Amino acid sequence: MDSIEASFSNKPIDITTLPAFEQVVLNPVCKKLLTKHLLQTGVWFLIVIAFGVFMYFQEEILVGSLISGFLLLFLIFLVFDLIKKQPRYGYVIREKDLIYKRGFLVSKSTVVSFNRIQHVSINRSVLDKWLDLSTLKVFTAGGSGSDMKIPGLEPKVAEKLKEALAGKIANEDV
Repeated sequence: MDSIEASFSNKPIDITTLPAFEQVVLNPVCKKLLTKHLLQTGVWFLIVIAFGVFMYFQEEILVGSLISGFLLLFLIFLVFDLIKKQPRYGYVIREKDLIYKRGFLVSKSTVVSFNRIQHVSINRSVLDKWLDLSTLKVFTAGGSGSDMKIPGLEPKVAEKLKEALAGKIANEDV
């Protein structure tokens, strides 16, 4: 028992010596992602307008106007947020991990180490196919769904990323 305790060490790490992921140059996602988001938001605009027209014909003009006005203001704010966060989407594969950053008002960064990745998949919705986009999904150990989604990738780039990650995962298992 004493020999195990003698060989075990768990020394503290000086956090100032750790690499800063914020300083990494990120690869941007495709600008068509903004088009996708604006089209999806446009559908909601149409629904809000249809609701307002419906309420007008139901003679609930005040209630319909207030609800529609609130929803339109929210959608305008959403469009502003979508436009501002588009240039902030970015990803990079490093030697031991994958980084994905996104957000404008609420900025999020996700760093996933390769030894946590279980598998990687590529998804394309109908709108993605129409706009020639893909979403890379990264599944990690212990997660119930994909733990990282990188939307707005060109299909060839998504495939290259998937192959690169699969190669990194295979090398980690050896």
